[in-house]
Amino acid sequence: MNQLSWLEQFETYRLPYIERAREAARELLRQKDYITIDDVREVCPPPEDIDPRVMGAVFKQSEFESVGWTTSKRKVNHSRPIQRFRLKLPVRPRVSKDFGS
Repeated sequence: MNQLSWLEQFETYRLPYIERAREAARELLRQKDYITIDDVREVCPPPEDIDPRVMGAVFKQSEFESVGWTTSKRKVNHSRPIQRFRLKLPVRPRVSKDFGS
C-alpha cells in the first residue's frame, strides 16, 4: 500500500481527530508564521493508536503549504527533518500597467 493510501485511510477513519488537529493548526498559525506537526501534536495530541508516520495528513488540505524543513523537537524523532507549514497566501491578481495611449 502506498503512502497516499495510508493517508486517505487515516483521514477516513480518524476524521474527527484530523479535523480537531487542523483547527489547532489554524489557531497556531494565527499566532505564528509557520508551524510543524510537532506544534500541532503539542496542543492536540493524537490518540495513542495512531501511527506517527501518517500525521502529515493534517496538512494535506490545500489551505496549507510547505515552507521548508526544520528538525523535530520530539526526542523520539532524533532530530529528523520535518516540514514547516503556513496557510497559503491569497493570490493577488496581476496589475496591468498601461503605459500607452
